[in-house]
Amino acid sequence: MRSPRPATGGWCSGALADEDGAHCMLGAIRLEAGGDSGLEADAASVLLDAIRRKFGEHVDSVPSFNDAHGSGLIPMRMLDQAAGLADARGL
Repeated sequence: MRSPRPATGGWCSGALADEDGAHCMLGAIRLEAGGDSGLEADAASVLLDAIRRKFGEHVDSVPSFNDAHGSGLIPMRMLDQAAGLADARGL
């Protein structure tokens, strides 16, 4: 399994990507999906499911979860958990 993009390119909040090339969670998904909107939607859905399993149904969206953190540590962990969940679902 590949490392999530923010693990290699850096994590950011408040934007899909910053001037240094770091990406938020959704920005990383968009980049990896390569323009495939269906793949992007599936990945974002699995990620939101993983986040809600850990943090509860009150989490509104992937961007709001990403931007609620001051560092990429927890968002990175959630990307990793989502990758495992997607693998378990055969996605």
